Amino acid sequence: MNDHNRVTNRSKKRINRLPTKHRNEVLSDLRVISTAVQTKRKSMGLTQEELAEELDIAPTTVQFIEQQRRYPSLPMLLYICRYLELKIKIG
Repeated sequence: MNDHNRVTNRSKKRINRLPTKHRNEVLSDLRVISTAVQTKRKSMGLTQEELAEELDIAPTTVQFIEQQRRYPSLPMLLYICRYLELKIKIG
């Protein structure tokens, strides 16, 4: 199994733990987050590698979030959003 499949399968397992009636909404929110991170990064004129360096995280973390191959933990999400000055709306 290659790295892409392993990451995708791990993410799917985490999503599949959610109650069925909420999965699609959560997946939709995760797509919005991925798009928002990518859009803001580009508007700041940063590459994925530059953002990762600024945040002191692995470049693959940024790549996988933007490609929806990995979903960030809540602390990581808050950290990235704070740096990018993205607002998080709850509820």
